[in-house]
Amino acid sequence: MKTNHILLVLVCASFCALVVSPVLAASPKSLGKYGYWSTYKLMEGANPVCYMSITAKAPVQKRKDKKKKTTKRGDVVLMITHRPAESATDVISYAAGTKFRAASDVNFKMGDRSFSLFTQGDTAWSRDQVGDHAIVAALRASSAVTVTGIAANEASIADTVNLKGMPEAYYAIGKACGLAVEPPPKAVVKKAKAMKASTVKAVKTPKKPNPPEKTKVK
Repeated sequence: MKTNHILLVLVCASFCALVVSPVLAASPKSLGKYGYWSTYKLMEGANPVCYMSITAKAPVQKRKDKKKKTTKRGDVVLMITHRPAESATDVISYAAGTKFRAASDVNFKMGDRSFSLFTQGDTAWSRDQVGDHAIVAALRASSAVTVTGIAANEASIADTVNLKGMPEAYYAIGKACGLAVEPPPKAVVKKAKAMKASTVKAVKTPKKPNPPEKTKVK
């Protein structure tokens, strides 16, 4: 199922209803909207899953050079997920609205820090939990992230995501999942906007795949 959202004329849209199994997973409960982030909690059996997402329209690619390839893209989604029962927190994922080139990497850049993520289908992931924590820490200290990669048809992907509301949203999902997380400065804390049921779209919350094995150089 396609995922949604980035910056560039940000068209904020709330989202998410999880489909794991009608028996094991309840419908997600909105924790509120903070800046451009939507936050949710759901129960998979007795285990809480808490996540935050930004959804935006992909930038329109203008072909100034006829030889330069472009690709049609859906909305993109930046998501951070906590699954404390699996000891998985700060799981970062970025769905680009189109498939990435097979075995390609995606780069996240915040200020002078950059991170490499592996790809599977239309989504990019950090390679391990250490990477997840490092990326999320950098996101929390930044106002925007630039994401670059290569689409399956070799077209370039270059997105800039505005992270407005990150401190409040991150605190909300951490608290909801019982994690020890520092609250944002009081001067920054704002009451979450209630979300209207009519704006919630059904999407699949992704499970992180295993990263590909590194090719050995002979």
